[in-house]
Amino acid sequence: MLNRRSTEQRELIREILQQADEHLDADNIYEQARQRSPNISLSTIYRNLQLFKELGLVEEHQFGSRRYYEPAPQTEHHHLVCLSCGRVFEFKCPSTEGLKSRINKEEGFRVIAAEVCLAGYCPACQERLTANAAGNRTIPGQKEVK
Repeated sequence: MLNRRSTEQRELIREILQQADEHLDADNIYEQARQRSPNISLSTIYRNLQLFKELGLVEEHQFGSRRYYEPAPQTEHHHLVCLSCGRVFEFKCPSTEGLKSRINKEEGFRVIAAEVCLAGYCPACQERLTANAAGNRTIPGQKEVK
């Protein structure tokens, strides 16, 4: 790891990130790491995430007030953030390459990276919000059933 001593805790954090099927914040990583290494501290998590960022091994994204981490992606992708449950979903956007090219031609600005983050509601939360809204309506003259 580029002249850095590999430690058991460091490898554990990298493994958690590599095996994750979702974007994790430091607290998520800490909770998972403590299950396997009870003596690990939250400061160790933050210190290693900073190191991993410096080495280009992970990317940090800030969505709202939370910072999420993911292994450095092999291909460019963007993010959808659910405003209800907070989950982060990835999506690809082929038109991003065209936009970067157009900006280079029209503005002379060489875009190295682009990050698109769209906020809204995931399908599960849309369904829950619709059900909650429907459950709160009563027809005039009808008793509310609970």
